[in-house]
Amino acid sequence: MDTIIDFPAIGRYVLDLVPYIPVTLALSVVATVVGTLLGLGLALIKLARVPVLSQISAVLVSYLRGTPPLVQLLLNVNAVPIAILYINHAFGTDWDAMALSPFLVAAFTFALTEAAYSSETIRAALLSVDRREIEAAHALGMTSWQTLTRVTVPNAAVVAFPTLVNHFIGMLKQSSLAFVVSIVEITAYAKILGGRDYRFFEAYLATAIIYWALTVLIEQGARWIERSMARPRPTRLPGRPRARAAAQLPAGASA
Repeated sequence: MDTIIDFPAIGRYVLDLVPYIPVTLALSVVATVVGTLLGLGLALIKLARVPVLSQISAVLVSYLRGTPPLVQLLLNVNAVPIAILYINHAFGTDWDAMALSPFLVAAFTFALTEAAYSSETIRAALLSVDRREIEAAHALGMTSWQTLTRVTVPNAAVVAFPTLVNHFIGMLKQSSLAFVVSIVEITAYAKILGGRDYRFFEAYLATAIIYWALTVLIEQGARWIERSMARPRPTRLPGRPRARAAAQLPAGASA
């Protein structure tokens, strides 16, 4: 009589699924990085209230938040070949409408979803930066771009980092949807293993164990990075180290 649950098979399936972890991580990292950069752009557009672009970004964010990622993925994987056919017809090109990698389509789809959710997180983090630090940067002669890259974004990154890590963990789990566009990652191969041995429970349990382990490792790494980011760093005003040191001395003390 066959055993109801084949416990040794769970361990075998875990080992069989390990080679597909890089595919899942690559998809999650690419989508998160691109999505965070797009989210930063959307946040800056909203903060600056750029005409036309603000309205377009608001509609885009509303659409991305209002539709399931699975539907977006299925829509985009069918929309890309249609768009290429239209381009070929309009410009006389001869691009292969079916040659685009499903990985790129999935990464782009997930990146747009990430951008929609991270934009508000980033916007709130940018608003949390002390206005006096920005004014001090301008007083030192920094341009708006230098102030943004050297003062605003680094300070906002400390605030936004924990939430963005949670977004990455969510993206790691969301990447399991990529199997519907023929990307063989952890979940897709688990389905193949389950169909091969008719042990779907064991295969999916092994999948859950791997995702859980990855999540725990990411959380531990994020805590270490967060502690490093939170360490106080000495601040010096360029060209006036003694003046700043003197300002920190108690009243009546001499430098």
